[in-house]
Amino acid sequence: MVEIIKKVVKTGYGLGLLSLAEAKKIARELKKRLNLSEEESLKLARELVANSEKASQEVLAAAGKYFEAALIKSGAASKGELKTAKKFLRKRAHRIKSTMKEKVRKGLHRFDKKR
Repeated sequence: MVEIIKKVVKTGYGLGLLSLAEAKKIARELKKRLNLSEEESLKLARELVANSEKASQEVLAAAGKYFEAALIKSGAASKGELKTAKKFLRKRAHRIKSTMKEKVRKGLHRFDKKR
């Protein structure tokens, strides 16, 4: 029964949005219905979140491929232009992540105000 429920939840389209709190809620309900131990229900919640993240990555990868193909086919961008844009965006994202990690490490993120 647990395996069936895992498969049903895993194949749900909105899995990319499943948080640990939501997974724990589902696991708590299953714990009651299936008489699972606390350890088993927590393990189930963690598996649900991991499956959620994996499903989300797969959906985003597939959507990205279709989007790129549509851009190329429509003539809006060439393969080279897409490659250049991806490289630029990866570098920018990495730089932003690094900056934010540094601010969090220093505790400066609390003082930033948007003007």
